[in-house]
Amino acid sequence: MTEHSQLLKEIEFLKAERKLLTERIALLESQQENSSSNVFTDQMMLRTVADYLPVMVWTAQPDGFVDFVNKGYTAYCGQTTAEALSDGWVHIVFADDLDATTRAWQIAIETGNAYEIQYRLKRASDNSFRWHQARALPISNAQGQTIQWFGTIIDIHEQKETEAAKDEFLSIASHELRTPLTSAKALIDLSKRMADPAEKVFQFVDRAAGQLKRLERLIADLLDVSKIHAGKMVYNKESFDFSAVLQDTISLLQSTAGDHQLLLEQNDAVTITGDQGRIEQVINNLISNAIKYSPDANKVVIRSSVQHDNLVVSVQDFGIGINEENLNRIFDRYYRADNSYMRFQGLGLGLYIAAEIIKRHNGSLWIESEAGKGSTFYFLLPLNGKQYFIDIDTDNQTFYKGNFITINYNEQMHWLDVNWLGYQNYDSVKKGCLIMLDLLRKNKCAKVLNDNTHVLGNWSEAADWGGEYWFPAMQEAGLKHFAWIYSPSTFSRLSAHKSIDITMGKVTAQFFDSLSEAKQWLAAQAG
Repeated sequence: MTEHSQLLKEIEFLKAERKLLTERIALLESQQENSSSNVFTDQMMLRTVADYLPVMVWTAQPDGFVDFVNKGYTAYCGQTTAEALSDGWVHIVFADDLDATTRAWQIAIETGNAYEIQYRLKRASDNSFRWHQARALPISNAQGQTIQWFGTIIDIHEQKETEAAKDEFLSIASHELRTPLTSAKALIDLSKRMADPAEKVFQFVDRAAGQLKRLERLIADLLDVSKIHAGKMVYNKESFDFSAVLQDTISLLQSTAGDHQLLLEQNDAVTITGDQGRIEQVINNLISNAIKYSPDANKVVIRSSVQHDNLVVSVQDFGIGINEENLNRIFDRYYRADNSYMRFQGLGLGLYIAAEIIKRHNGSLWIESEAGKGSTFYFLLPLNGKQYFIDIDTDNQTFYKGNFITINYNEQMHWLDVNWLGYQNYDSVKKGCLIMLDLLRKNKCAKVLNDNTHVLGNWSEAADWGGEYWFPAMQEAGLKHFAWIYSPSTFSRLSAHKSIDITMGKVTAQFFDSLSEAKQWLAAQAG
């Protein structure tokens, strides 16, 4: 072949290559134009619909810059769209709420977590500041990157005022009732000292004294509830010998326990930091409830042990128990499980207050119960004032090991093996779930074997976050099949069902009691 013919052949090849590249570029440009057109159309449809919604709607770019507010927002706040988009919201948020609002938004942007906060916003029609609930969810692409934020703002002022009015009434009523109660107690005590124990009148006076004591407890509970909701509950934390306090509290309660024997089966020597009076209040409440709700039993068993740098206390009764469907609400204010509880006196405030006290000590409170057999209430207090969830080892690609969870990419089965360990709470669940999400994306797998066999404690506060943010994010990252092995804890099982639906979009999830059954099911799933 001559040099000339070789050159002509190369020219023809270059022409063909150029033609191919030109066609490819044209195709890409066409796809991009169509994609941009579709995105623009979707945005216009969203904004049109948003203008007719009865709430304020806004969207923001991944960096947090607000790029849209609906007509409901501009009408309520009295701003033009241009003013609203140029940090106009900063000028209408109540000054005392601005720092917390800004900080919460920055954290959401940095972490990619859902944004939710309550703050006061100025209404243009009367220049009044009203309470609002703001929420925003990140919208992610196939790679899990946030491409936009979608947010709403709802006026909740009437609801907040109603709650405040009720709390103020409780506070005033509690204080006002204390004065006549003190006088009545003094008169009853005097009458009791003057009465002859052999006479019938002494029995009447003694009963009256008991009823006054009960009324005093109810008033104290009402006052505590009002303090909790007003944020005025004071905790005087200092170091104290918990084992000695537990022993003393049980000894005092034994004198009023009737036929019940209060058995302290385990009491590890331990010193903790906390409000001794409030912790005693929790112990009193749990043991008193155990006695009250086991009228046909003759014992209550108390245990206190140190486990994994935590103090874990349990109070077990052998009474009426609680149905599983009622366990989730057992710590709600004024809630009592069912009509069978109505024969026992009380407002249903004690457990609510106990849960709040333990929460303020960075601990958790939970229950295991079976109707007709009894209940065991637990509370956990971190010995160091906070539970620490430590990173032990990771390659940031195929495995992670912490003191609360291990995650390994199973290359043979092409799924993630996840094993949760020990006492969990909101922080540990959130941290572990985000690591799981990261490894799922990096290994492009569609299956997870989620073993909760060794999970203890109460992580129910993370259940809503799991259901609203994490599980949808897992779906977007490519998750198709999720096998969840139950924890032995009923409370943990309830949280599991709250976190995920059995079928959610394109994801199928199943719950199992057995690890082997979960593996068999997961291996049989395509994908």
